[in-house]
Order: sequence, then C-alpha cells, then structure tokens
Amino acid sequence: MKKRPSDIMNDPTYTQVEMLAYEEVVPFVFNNIKQFNLSTVVFYITNTIFLIFLVVHLLSSPFEGGFSLWHFLFSGVLGFIIFPILLVPLHEILHAAVYKLIGADRIKIGMSLSQYLFYVTADRFVAGFYEMILVALAPFVLISTMLIYLFLTLDSGISTALLMSLFAHGTMCIGDFAVLSFFFENGRSRLLTFDLHEEKKAYFYLKNSH
Repeated sequence: MKKRPSDIMNDPTYTQVEMLAYEEVVPFVFNNIKQFNLSTVVFYITNTIFLIFLVVHLLSSPFEGGFSLWHFLFSGVLGFIIFPILLVPLHEILHAAVYKLIGADRIKIGMSLSQYLFYVTADRFVAGFYEMILVALAPFVLISTMLIYLFLTLDSGISTALLMSLFAHGTMCIGDFAVLSFFFENGRSRLLTFDLHEEKKAYFYLKNSH
C-alpha cells in the first residue's frame, strides 16, 4: 500500500530533515547545486559539454561562410530568449506526465513570480529517490535529445539557435538537479518527499537507519 504523508509524519521511525516553502526554493537550489555528488557532477559536466559544442560551432561557422553579426544576434534572441520561453511549458508538462505515470493524481503546475520560476507538484504523493530521478530528469533528457536531433536534421539557419537553446535549457534544469543533489546528501534511498498544496510546502523525511 502506498504511503501517505500522515503515515510518515506520525511514524517515529522517520525524521523530518527539510520543510521547503515554495517561496524559498531559490536558496534551496543554490545551496544544493554547490554540493559535490553525482547529481551536481552530471549537471556541470553535461552543461559544459553543451557550451563546448556551442563555442566550437560558433568558431567553425566563419570558415564555413555561415557566420555574420546579424546571424549571431538573431540566433541569440531565438536561442537564449524565445526558444527557452517556449520550452518552459513542455518542460513542466513532462514533469507532470511522469508524475502521472508513477501514480500521482493531484498534480499542479505553479509559478513563483518573486523567484521567476515554474514548478510542478503532486499533492500528498509520497515519492522516493528513484521516483524523483524519473520526475526530475525526464525534461532534461527528452528536451536535450530533441534539440540535438533537430540540430542534426534541420536547416543550418537555426542550428546556432538550437545549440544556444540546448545550453540555456540545460542550465534551466538547475532546480531538478538540486533536488536530486539533496537526496544524495541526505540518505538517498532512505529519503521520502511529498508536497502539501494547502501549505505550499514540500517536506522531506528520512527513514532512521536503526
């Protein structure tokens, strides 16, 4: 039987390790992305690779006769502004879809204007480490794959913008990797999390090892 938040909160074998208000996400993200673990290493390495791809592409463009200042500016607007904005709904829908696939039924997509961020929550759905891997990484993996595929197959006129978007979206996934970093830093497989919509808070509880 699937655990409920009340089961965990009333179970003395679990200890609350974090209570995260939705309006305090940014400090949580920056604190956890600074840690050294598999999640943060993957985040920094993959985004460094995306940036290297972009720089190499930009440096090689003049020799292929495809680079101009206007092309660069046009690509920058598309790749760093327009495409990332358009990708935000897809990113959040993918989070929600994975939540739905693993059994959550009260899913909400929200926005914090004060923090300039979007988020997806599943009210009272208790998730563990492996479930959060699926939820957190689905948009990063699927959207990155899509952008790389489009770069390889579409007209080269927007190839620079696509690589810019690849890097921009990769960095936008910082919150997803920060959540996984928190799991790595706090017991990983013994950690459970759930959201309470009415409180606008996320809770993290650790199963005692003894």
